[in-house]
Amino acid sequence: MEIILFIYGLAFFVLGILAFFVKTKQSQIFFAKKIWLLGAFGISHALVEWVFLYSYVKPQLHDVLIAFKSFFLVISYFFLFEFSRFIIRESFKHKQHPLHFLFYLYDSRIIYPISITNFFILVMLDPSYDGIISAVRYTYGFFGSLFLGIGLYFYGESLKKTPYAEKLKLYFKIPGVAFIFYAFIAIIAVYPTNYFPGNTFNAAWFLETFGFPVQFFRAFCAIIITACSVKALQIFNEEVDLKLTHSLSQIKRFSSDVSHELKTPLTSIKGELEIALKKNRTAQEYQNTLSSALEGVNTLQSIVKNLLMLAYMEKKSLAKHFTRNQADDIVLKCIEELWPVASKKQIDLHVNDLENTPVLCDELLLQQVFFNLIENAIKYSPKDTTITLSLTRTPTHAKLVVSDNGPGVSEDKIAHLFDRFYRCDEARSRNVQGYGLGLSIAKQIILAHTGTITAHNHATSGLVVVVTLPLATNKN
Repeated sequence: MEIILFIYGLAFFVLGILAFFVKTKQSQIFFAKKIWLLGAFGISHALVEWVFLYSYVKPQLHDVLIAFKSFFLVISYFFLFEFSRFIIRESFKHKQHPLHFLFYLYDSRIIYPISITNFFILVMLDPSYDGIISAVRYTYGFFGSLFLGIGLYFYGESLKKTPYAEKLKLYFKIPGVAFIFYAFIAIIAVYPTNYFPGNTFNAAWFLETFGFPVQFFRAFCAIIITACSVKALQIFNEEVDLKLTHSLSQIKRFSSDVSHELKTPLTSIKGELEIALKKNRTAQEYQNTLSSALEGVNTLQSIVKNLLMLAYMEKKSLAKHFTRNQADDIVLKCIEELWPVASKKQIDLHVNDLENTPVLCDELLLQQVFFNLIENAIKYSPKDTTITLSLTRTPTHAKLVVSDNGPGVSEDKIAHLFDRFYRCDEARSRNVQGYGLGLSIAKQIILAHTGTITAHNHATSGLVVVVTLPLATNKN
């Protein structure tokens, strides 16, 4: 018995310590951000079992230690119950899920009044000290474990499709089943009570019937839960470490690119001004120098403006300012503005489809995206070609496709098209002015609208850019 209690407590203690050491701030997985609750449960529940172990070894201290055991038991099951509440609400938040009703049931304003009422009813049925402990186990231990298990089992399906999510699914399902089993064991691991099931199925009945303590199964569940949690935490750390490494790499590259992009026009302006000041010049020469310097200043102003736009998009929440707009009207405005530019290159802007597509958006920002994509297509398309545009809708999304007839982009470089300052060192970028910020800004704007933007080469020639945006519903 002592060994079982020690292993049981140790398993949960290890789980708690590891949960507190996992790097959760940078993780995009909701589970990681709330895992401290599981860690708090693990440590406090380990103390419950070790206090029980000590009282088992030193029975003369039972009356003193039972107060500590009760305190840690209540604390541990509170953390477990709260963790299960978060996982349930995250797992079943989508309205189409058949268990979506649990999302509303586990709202704190609903589930806590229900659980507290249940707890006091059980205490009234058996007001003894052992009865109170049993009421805690039945109310928060059983339901906390049961619904945490159900939530974990389905939680993997709610994750976005990423390599990490696929790895984690198994390590959610296994402890999910273990927690469900643990919940039913918790019903038995109680002192005899004045009501069912404690008056029939309890720890004494189990020991008498099977010849070994019910804590054996609880320890077995604890070991499974801890082993799977260790693996899940390892995956969390891998995800965070990779993300931090990628972010550091992006920062270094961004700093290098910014310094390079700003240095070029500054060097040009400085050189021309220095040459102009070396000796007296004619008025026309001074005018030419100032015009060239002004062009360089305009270039710097454009770069700084775009950088500020990127910083704004990353730090500001724009959704609360969105209004209902027609994406098809915005596309038409962009076509109207860019038609003269396309005509100069004898490029035809051909619209395949232009369906009615209401979206919630910042109209000016979305217009900037569409304008940028069509303008880029014009820049990179040779003369006497056609740029094809289509705006269609699905039941849930609007889809804009911009297809040009330019040289396209090599497959190994497409993934970097939306990076800051990225310009392909190939035919597509040759003799085309730009700073490599337009597509990066477009991506940030689309992400702020919870949409997607991707690019791929056309089957024959040219680049195809696809933007998807959620359709506005009748409620919006």
